[in-house]
Amino acid sequence: MGPVSAPDPRKDPRYRRFRGAAYGIYILVTTLFSLWLIWSVGHSVLAMTPEKLPPAPVALTFRECLDGARALWADLESGREKLVNVSPAKSVDQEWMRFRTAWLQKLRVRESECALDSRERAPLREVFRRLVRVQDLYAIHAVQYAGEVGGEVDALHDALNTAGRNPGAGRLP
Repeated sequence: MGPVSAPDPRKDPRYRRFRGAAYGIYILVTTLFSLWLIWSVGHSVLAMTPEKLPPAPVALTFRECLDGARALWADLESGREKLVNVSPAKSVDQEWMRFRTAWLQKLRVRESECALDSRERAPLREVFRRLVRVQDLYAIHAVQYAGEVGGEVDALHDALNTAGRNPGAGRLP
């Protein structure tokens, strides 16, 4: 029979119950934290996303719905264009979320008025689906801009303002 390796001194059998309890507590705390985080994010997203409304008693015409979708698109584009003027730039994501919530409320009202579930309105349903998709992508863009570009834009504005206060800034070369 060959030599038997010595037991690992870090795993003293006298402390097995304590190690088990420590692992159990760690798993419990990690699980509770993860569940709290998932619930918190889900609750936040639900608060920022208005529910779909029941169909309106009288549906708008196809043309009125299409015009409404175009107006929503123009509003969405206008809101996106305003993001570059938000100061400080690091707060673009917060500003976008406020705009997004109000915009989604208008979208939900228009969806309700347009009877999008009917077979004849499939092209309109696609237009509204794509509006929501573009809005989702703009939300991602706003968060990325605030987190990645916003700090640099704010620093550039500060540098421009500091340089503009220089006594030599008012003279022509």
